[in-house]
Amino acid sequence: MDDKNSDGKEVNLPSHAQETELDKIIEEHLVNDAVSSHSEDVHHSSSDSEGSVHDTVTSVLYIPHGGTQQPESSPQSPVPSPRPVLTSQQSIVSGRFTRTSYASGETGHVSTPSRLSPLPINMISPETLEDKDENQDAPLGYGSSDSSVGDSTEYVESAQRTVTSLGAISTDTQDSARYDDAPFPCGNIHFWIGQMNMEESSTKKHYVTVSAETPSEEVTRFMGTYWKMRSPKIVLSVISGVKHFRPWKNNRLKEQFQKGITKAANTTEMWIITDGVDMAVSKMIGEAIKEERARRECKQLQLSHLGQEKVQRFQKLTLIGVVPKNVITYSDLFQGNEMGINIKNEGIRPNSDLYELNPDHTHFIFVDEEDRDRMFFTNIRCQLEQQFQYGVGRKRRLRRLFSWGSDEQYDLNEPVIKKTVPVVGLLVQGSPRGVDHVLTYLTNKMPVVLLKGSGGVADLLAYAFEELLERSDPDFEEHFLKPELTRMICKVYPEDFKENDMARTEFRDKILQCCHLAIEDEQVFLTMVNTQGWDANLKDLDKYLLKALFNCERQTKMKWREKVFKDLQLILDWNRPDMALSMIFHRDDWGKIKVDKKLFEQALLKLNREEFVEIFLDHGFLIHKYLNHKKYKLLYEKADDREFFVSICQEKVLGQIGVFDQALDANFLANDLNRLIFKLIGLSDFVQPYEMSMNSVGLYVLDPAVAERKALNWLTVWAVLMNRHKLAKVLWNRCDEPIALALICSNLYKELAKNCMELFLRTEMERNAKEFGDKALGVLDIGYMDSSEQTYSMLSAPLKDFNNKTSIEIAHDAGYIGFIAHPCCQKWLTRKLFGAIQVKELDLGFLTLPNWFKILVSVFFIFPIYIWIGFVPKASSWKKRRGITFQVDSDSKVVDNDISDSDDEEEDENLPTSKSLLQNELERFKKRKKLTVRRRLQSAFQKQVEKEIPLWKKIYLLWSAPITTFWVTQTMYFCFLGLFCLAVLWPTCGNFYLDLTLWLWTSIILIDLVQRTYTKHIQHKAVNILGPFCEIILVMFFLIMYLVLRIIPHWFNSADIITSKVVLSIALIFFFYRLLGIYLPISPTLGPMLVRMNRMIKYDFVDFIRMFLVFMISGGVTIQAILYPNYPLGIDLVKRVLTRPLFAMFLTQIADLDGDTSCSGHYNNVSIGFCTADVNFRGSHYANPESVILPIQKCPYSSLFGYLITIQYLLICKLVLVTLLFAMFALTITKVDNEASEIWKFQRYALIIDFEERLNLPPPFIIFSYICILLKKIYNKMKGCKRNCCTFCCCSKKAKPDEEMSHRVKKNRRSEDYNYWKKCSIEYLRTQEFEEKKERLAALHNEIIVNLQEDMRLQKKNLKRMSDRIVELERTQGTSRMYLEHIYHKLEQQDVHGMANRKGQIIHVAARQSPYPGTSIARFPVFDKYVPWETLYDVYDPKIYTLPIEKFPDEEKNYVDVDIIELKKLKEERAAMMEEELIGLPVLPPIPHMKWNAILTVLHQHKGSTQVIDRRSWISRDDQPCRYRLDPNGLPLNPMGRTGIRGKGTLWRWGPNHLIKAVCTRWRRKYNQENQPSDYLYVEGKRVLEFIATQREGNNLETVYELPGGVLHGLTSPYSVVRESFLRDVFDETETEPKTTLDQGDMIQFFAQFATQNVGKTSLSLASPEQSFSHILTSHSGVSGSHTSSRTSLRTEPDSQGFSASLLYKGYLDDPRNTDNAWMEAEVWNFHYDIGDNFELRMSEENGTTWKEVLPNVKLFGNDGAIIQEAAKIHDAYC
Repeated sequence: MDDKNSDGKEVNLPSHAQETELDKIIEEHLVNDAVSSHSEDVHHSSSDSEGSVHDTVTSVLYIPHGGTQQPESSPQSPVPSPRPVLTSQQSIVSGRFTRTSYASGETGHVSTPSRLSPLPINMISPETLEDKDENQDAPLGYGSSDSSVGDSTEYVESAQRTVTSLGAISTDTQDSARYDDAPFPCGNIHFWIGQMNMEESSTKKHYVTVSAETPSEEVTRFMGTYWKMRSPKIVLSVISGVKHFRPWKNNRLKEQFQKGITKAANTTEMWIITDGVDMAVSKMIGEAIKEERARRECKQLQLSHLGQEKVQRFQKLTLIGVVPKNVITYSDLFQGNEMGINIKNEGIRPNSDLYELNPDHTHFIFVDEEDRDRMFFTNIRCQLEQQFQYGVGRKRRLRRLFSWGSDEQYDLNEPVIKKTVPVVGLLVQGSPRGVDHVLTYLTNKMPVVLLKGSGGVADLLAYAFEELLERSDPDFEEHFLKPELTRMICKVYPEDFKENDMARTEFRDKILQCCHLAIEDEQVFLTMVNTQGWDANLKDLDKYLLKALFNCERQTKMKWREKVFKDLQLILDWNRPDMALSMIFHRDDWGKIKVDKKLFEQALLKLNREEFVEIFLDHGFLIHKYLNHKKYKLLYEKADDREFFVSICQEKVLGQIGVFDQALDANFLANDLNRLIFKLIGLSDFVQPYEMSMNSVGLYVLDPAVAERKALNWLTVWAVLMNRHKLAKVLWNRCDEPIALALICSNLYKELAKNCMELFLRTEMERNAKEFGDKALGVLDIGYMDSSEQTYSMLSAPLKDFNNKTSIEIAHDAGYIGFIAHPCCQKWLTRKLFGAIQVKELDLGFLTLPNWFKILVSVFFIFPIYIWIGFVPKASSWKKRRGITFQVDSDSKVVDNDISDSDDEEEDENLPTSKSLLQNELERFKKRKKLTVRRRLQSAFQKQVEKEIPLWKKIYLLWSAPITTFWVTQTMYFCFLGLFCLAVLWPTCGNFYLDLTLWLWTSIILIDLVQRTYTKHIQHKAVNILGPFCEIILVMFFLIMYLVLRIIPHWFNSADIITSKVVLSIALIFFFYRLLGIYLPISPTLGPMLVRMNRMIKYDFVDFIRMFLVFMISGGVTIQAILYPNYPLGIDLVKRVLTRPLFAMFLTQIADLDGDTSCSGHYNNVSIGFCTADVNFRGSHYANPESVILPIQKCPYSSLFGYLITIQYLLICKLVLVTLLFAMFALTITKVDNEASEIWKFQRYALIIDFEERLNLPPPFIIFSYICILLKKIYNKMKGCKRNCCTFCCCSKKAKPDEEMSHRVKKNRRSEDYNYWKKCSIEYLRTQEFEEKKERLAALHNEIIVNLQEDMRLQKKNLKRMSDRIVELERTQGTSRMYLEHIYHKLEQQDVHGMANRKGQIIHVAARQSPYPGTSIARFPVFDKYVPWETLYDVYDPKIYTLPIEKFPDEEKNYVDVDIIELKKLKEERAAMMEEELIGLPVLPPIPHMKWNAILTVLHQHKGSTQVIDRRSWISRDDQPCRYRLDPNGLPLNPMGRTGIRGKGTLWRWGPNHLIKAVCTRWRRKYNQENQPSDYLYVEGKRVLEFIATQREGNNLETVYELPGGVLHGLTSPYSVVRESFLRDVFDETETEPKTTLDQGDMIQFFAQFATQNVGKTSLSLASPEQSFSHILTSHSGVSGSHTSSRTSLRTEPDSQGFSASLLYKGYLDDPRNTDNAWMEAEVWNFHYDIGDNFELRMSEENGTTWKEVLPNVKLFGNDGAIIQEAAKIHDAYC
């Protein structure tokens, strides 16, 4: 968008600028000069909720139809002009909106040089401009408030906050109490509550007082200008009564109604209109709005403490009361008080006609109604509600309208904007006047929702409507319905109608009239809600409002896709997925519905739209077609609730500073998002933006199935990261890998929970993690029960979408214990542990050998393999290359099945089945050769050949099994520990060779540990390697210390013996403790025990130590201080303080409690005054004690307090704390006992995988494995180099068909796996649904019974209607197709009655319209395919109609042909009569013999001049003149085909009837303030063309224009006819001496005189036109050949005055008067005035002649519109 100021500077406004940034930019450039802001289309994503900000503000002035514009000084202005506004000049040029503004002085206030006239003007903005938050509203209004607007400092409610404009941008202000220049008395109302301060107790409400005769346009303009209100998404008008209101006895119904109102107001931006008094329904609605407002304020206050960006945004609550002023108690106050009005409601008096206002309304409109009988029904309210349909204030969407007028003056013929805001009436009870309100709605085809059962008019109208739906015949209505309705009226309103028959009858007739107007064709404008029905729930009021809007729509199959899109958009905004299914997707009359990407995106971005996503996916929406990298990034930026993602994911996990309204980084997906996912679940490069975008455009990296699977995975991760749990479940239901994706989601939730500070949020995350974990477990359980082998295969299959991790590996990373502890996973782990071997059990009676013994003996002694070890088929897969399959028996033998099973079956069929048959067979065998017998017997009784696995293979399989690796490694580790113990116990300096062996062995263990840790880190990024890393550091430190302290001292004196012994002892303890974490957990008994021990130490023992330290330190210090009061300070004292209480847990030291007898005398030497003050620091220096203290420093002192303190410490520690520790251990064991087994099973996975990935040989022999690996790598490297050299030298590449075939097979198998797991997930979902249904089974039983009763009633009604509808269907089936074709042609031609194209053939449309013009005769239905005469139409039987000659005008009767059909009919009738019957009958004229397809020159009977009758057709086919055919009666046949009626109709001749028309065109110009033409008017870069149109006579229903021209009767030349008709129709002049022999040059000279400067006769040169009308028509229709084209085309070059003439068209005219035997043809000339003309000097406007603009939707008689479009195309004008 480019903004230019008066100095010519360009101001570039950023597309994503916020409101504050825009304000700063505008303030910088709006200084003292005029500023012109050009607003273009800037598409910015908007939010329907209150609070979104948009970038561009663009306005268009809307002048309602019939409005006029007067200057400021004009006395015709009914009201004063509004305040100074931003715009004084406003125009639309080439589809772009331009606004010119003026800034006044330094004050920043906006003013205009002249005021705009007080026209009802509405504003249109390009997009929905909503505010930053609920307390801001910045619309671009028509008017701008002056300086007094910002002076008020009073609190203004957010729904009533107004704005003032600064330049082209609106800023938020508070309005003043009164507008000085407002056209109506207006101001603010403060409701005073109790004794509180008025300003603190209530927000101010706006009001305005208008008269009953005030036009609704002025009121809506006031609302948009002064209240700064903008059109909502929907207006709900509550129609109810006050005087006749009966309180609802059912409180539940009242609560539901109030909740339904607030729910509808929260769903979309809505205005609610009531009668505004504090009583009846308006009070109920006010209370509901008050409750909702309090709830919002409370929620916002709670969230505001977390940050302003976390405050939730809501829809505005706008409640408007339209109240008659004379029914208000304090009505005399509403006179526009400058300081506002202070009101305190004191209650309504009983039986009073005066009421008080409801304080919960936001706006009041007081109507000064003199008719007191009207009460609360006022005409202005109905008019306002109708006017609201056209919008108030600035519009939501930019509508590209054609520009009219100049920059300063607007054309009065501005097109009326269509209705854009739906207005729905809600009838609740209602008074007798309410039926007038409903009748107004139904008359104007506005929907009404009726609450049946609420009472009053609602019940009466519901009863009449239901009855008329059942039976609509007049007899039923007259004799049954009317009397019954009259009786009900007297019962409901006895005081009003019981004694007044006329009023009662009028009231009844209005109700019936409402019922008749409620249904029109397929449109239903009255929607009933049965409040007493079983399915009624007023909480779903939004559902019924939406249903009412759908019911009142016109049902058509034309452009149904656009209609589906709009309906789905509306349903999505209202969040009614049930309506989407019932009203759109479950409809049978529509084709396959393709969901638009925008709708799917909105369903993702908006909250609580998960069911829509589910519906869209169910109906074939492909996610990968939508999801590219930009869309995926947009989902993170524009989702409704980004608070979780910003605060948790960005701030807590990534450590970034999250900004809610700031766009994410361009590389967010590739960098930040992948880093986020990696930190959470350890998947690297999970999101691939390039692949995502390639898949979205169809350039698949792999295939569409993979693309869809990945897109769904990415979208599910987005849902989890945005905390859209319900949406994540919906997406998971459709994934290909349900187990893996569920585990991924569970892991994400679990990791996100760790970053949640709030307890409720952390609990929610953990609950979501558990739910997804249960889903994975449920699907696994179903698959395991159905096919265990396939489940095993799934667990070990690498998943390419998840970094080639397996499902069980993902479960382990997620820490999901229950999944790995499942029997399926444990069996899989057991198989993984034993690998390719199987330990056999031999029955030895009393002796049973353990498995570890069998394995170790087989490993070291080899030959026991044949006894105890078996091998599974998978182990022998090395022989599958030879085409041999294997079976395993107990002896580990492999069975060769080379002979196929089919051959065995064939041989079995030939075996004898009895003894006699066997003997016969043996005899036949003897007769054959011996070799043959042997061969047949071998084939019949052949045994399977057993093949033994080679010994070397058995040894390899045994050593490669993880269980073997485990036991061998453990055995060698025990050997290592034994050697270590020997080294520690070796006396003195140890044995050098022993130490060196131990050091080397430990080094090999370290190398193996480093290799395994590194490999684990590379292959499993999510695995925590902190423990192995610390272990590596400790072992390395031990090796260094061992080398320095034990080995090197054999040569150098580097350490003492004790130090080395200590280091070795500590290391030995460490290596022994390693057994607890490496080898012991695999035991099914020790493993759970270690889990319990770990839990007890980790929690209970640590807590015990923390508690014990309190008593230990306090007890140790006090016991030491009392028993040894003079003990010197030092390390020994600290040691005694800490060790004595600690050892007291195990050893009780009480010997020193009695003291030492040898020290008792020394204690007596210490006098009482030893510590007196005159001695400086006596006894404080323990290094130099006094002689008295020295003997007793380490002597115990016996005292009573020593006993007491020691006893209390021992009681607490030995009795209480120890007992407490045992109790804690017991409680932990009880808790962990159920989990210990599962935790052990979970840890068992890591242990088994660790030993599976280890090398086969244990340390220290593993060094040989490393040497072999190194040699193998060197060999492979050399072999690869050799192969590359050979390939390079030979220049060839060997094909690998086997690998390609393997890839295809693998791809097919994976596809089958996906289908299988999809089936399992569906079965799991069904199981879950079944469980949920079981929980609410009792409630379902009652509902089913009610449904059955309702179904029975409906079936009875349906059966009753069935017979009537079948007959009606058969009758309307034929006409329905015709109507659809007419609608199709109208839509196709855009309301221009032109020709239509069907399968390459031009057909007429207007000539088949029914009824025939001027009559009520219906044409015979002729469908498009039956229009050509060549198409057989057996049932074609049209009516015959010819207008009698007597009904033609007198001046045309002489040119009318005789009715040949009627004349032949009369002659046939007379031929059948007797001679007596012919007597007295007039003589019939002879049947004329017409010369068809020819020109006939005759002498006119009355005028005596020569008449040329041209019966040739001007139609050309393939550039050849058309010769029309004749029917069997000798009459011409319409060359364009059937029309549905025979005869001559209202035309004057049989066959072609010729016309000539003139198209006078000029360029449309703008006009300045002096009403002088200035520049040309451009639209979309092209000039706009104008043409002269005359009003057609004979049509009183609507004004129809046509081109000027005349009929060719043959007395004068065609060019004389066009001259005469032009003078007559345009100038209203008649020549005294008409010229009858003009030629083309004379005609052109005649029109040339109207150029701006007439220089006499124009010199013309004829040339062929650029392109004929037929070419334009056929190119537009896509047809190569044409039925209608001009025979000759002429064109003149423009002269000096810019005048030019050209023949536009000569051919068939699609006229509604055409019949099968008579039709219209026309010759059309175009006279163009490029520079100027003087038609206005002679043009007469009294006869309806006017200049009209060439617009795309120009509407003229016949196909004159198509002719005008052709003229515009020739001149390269806008059309």
